[in-house]
Amino acid sequence: MLKIKMYPAKNGDAFLVNANGTHILVDAGYASTFNTYIAPDLALISKNGGCIDVMMATHIDLDHIGGIIEFVSRNGSPQGREIIEVKDVWHNSLRSLSIQANLPSDGEDRKLLESIQRRGFPLERGPGANPIGAKHGISLAKTLREKGYRWNTGDGTDCITNDTPYRTYANGVEISVIGPTLARLEALRKWWLRELRRLGFRGNPAGDDLLDDAYEILCATASEPATPSIRPIATHHARRLQEAYTVDPSPTNASSIAFILNACGTKALFLGDTRAEDMVTALRQVAANGSSLQFDAIKVSHHGSLRSTNVELLSLIDAPVYFISSDGSHHDHPDFEVLAEIVDRPADFERKLYFSHESKASRRLRDHSSRSGARFSVHTEANDWISLKESDV
Repeated sequence: MLKIKMYPAKNGDAFLVNANGTHILVDAGYASTFNTYIAPDLALISKNGGCIDVMMATHIDLDHIGGIIEFVSRNGSPQGREIIEVKDVWHNSLRSLSIQANLPSDGEDRKLLESIQRRGFPLERGPGANPIGAKHGISLAKTLREKGYRWNTGDGTDCITNDTPYRTYANGVEISVIGPTLARLEALRKWWLRELRRLGFRGNPAGDDLLDDAYEILCATASEPATPSIRPIATHHARRLQEAYTVDPSPTNASSIAFILNACGTKALFLGDTRAEDMVTALRQVAANGSSLQFDAIKVSHHGSLRSTNVELLSLIDAPVYFISSDGSHHDHPDFEVLAEIVDRPADFERKLYFSHESKASRRLRDHSSRSGARFSVHTEANDWISLKESDV
């Protein structure tokens, strides 16, 4: 049985998967998300003799990795994990990429890197925020290394991409990575290096804890370049996704780990914060290899943003269960145009849309009638376990 739990991670992502007893943690929201909601569940799994088989940080945004940094910081040493044993961590950071040998950096370069480190990650906001845990300047990469975690199936010097062979685990579980491409990871590194150069860095960054910190903090701080928001001229004009969609310009989101999870024939598609165009290419290849693009559940990309889901992507995939993680506090995600396009398509089954929080878009969807007459239902504050084969009948 494949069960998925979506946590109330504010504007972030946090999912725990139980695939026939194999446990996978996909992102962990903010530090407060981990401390309040995730830690007790992990402690219970550990008490019952279980472990986390894979923990994924899909990409470098605080609303995805803040809770993982908190977890790794609290979980102790390899000699005795305080909360739960973690067999492997997936996280693409600077040291996961092939880079040139390091050249000495002068004192001014190190001062610049230290200033970025002191700046820390963006502050978590809202009720339950932990400003100390959210703002500390230590990267997940550095923390994983210091705490002795198996990282990207080794020491973290390899990366997780769509060239990664599918992984098999106990209990008939298989994970097939469909993103990112190596080119997307290299594009993020080049963007970061341009930012460093703009700030005055002159050295050749490679293989240094301080650089690990600066890499993740800069990526998390400036991961969503601002683009004009397109809104309807007249309030009576209801936009369709086709006319509202714009490509997400974020190099960080484009670096997201996306994957297909198969547990004895039950399949879930996790899209991270990926770009629609990348997923169209990847999923067409999956179909060309003979696999169905009908899933039992789909985690919608980028909190339901209309910059990350387009009509072409939705024409390829479908499922009776959709997960949308956002409280609407950041960029007004989810966007109603995405939700409407999901439910407007013809289907001979009911689509159940599970939201981590109530939002303007989820409330509006309750009053929406599918253009095709397809059945759908809206479930907000859906933070309990969802058993897919029970929920999709």
